[in-house]
Amino acid sequence: MNTIAISINGESYEVPANATLASIIEHLSLPNLGCVFAINNHVVPHSEWQTKTLSRGDTISLFQAIAGG
Repeated sequence: MNTIAISINGESYEVPANATLASIIEHLSLPNLGCVFAINNHVVPHSEWQTKTLSRGDTISLFQAIAGG
């Protein structure tokens, strides 16, 4: 199986070469409610998570909403 190296919030991961953002969220048990994902500093709309294919060297940032006031 071919893999690629990506980074999620500063941590390195090896993932399948054809992985989508949605498959990585599921595989790594990342939170997905109230979250925003950016790939290489570009926010990926939730509607594109299933089709957004990751590339070697992608940097993914996960932002979670927090309550406060």
